[in-house]
Amino acid sequence: MTEPARSTAAEVAPVMPKPPGSKTRAAAPTHAPARTAAGIGRRAWDQFTDNPLQALFATAIVALLIFNFTITNTRIDDTNDRITRLEEKMDTRFAALEEDVAEINLKLTALIAALNRTDEVDAALEGRLIDRTHVPDPTDVPSG
Repeated sequence: MTEPARSTAAEVAPVMPKPPGSKTRAAAPTHAPARTAAGIGRRAWDQFTDNPLQALFATAIVALLIFNFTITNTRIDDTNDRITRLEEKMDTRFAALEEDVAEINLKLTALIAALNRTDEVDAALEGRLIDRTHVPDPTDVPSG
């Protein structure tokens, strides 16, 4: 006798074409649904609740970075203020030195004029010397 053909679960019936005009269900999308801002927030919150130690470390790192940038900015401002005060001090001291030099210059000019040595000083400033051994000194008065 002949055995009937066995059907297996692996055999699939051929797909029958759908008649026109029949409604079909939309196929499931093959790509993931678009993420929304609310979905991202919920997902991040879920990750934080799943890993509380990681959340604590992340918060501490962010806090340290903010603290570091704030302190650095404060230090830079303090340094700029110190430099400004130093510049003001130096300007005051240089002005005082210029006044002292002007006073010394005035006294030297008066002394040179009183000694009647303007020719010698002018020659010395030009880099030459005047021989006064043969020239009589006009301040010397002959005794007599």
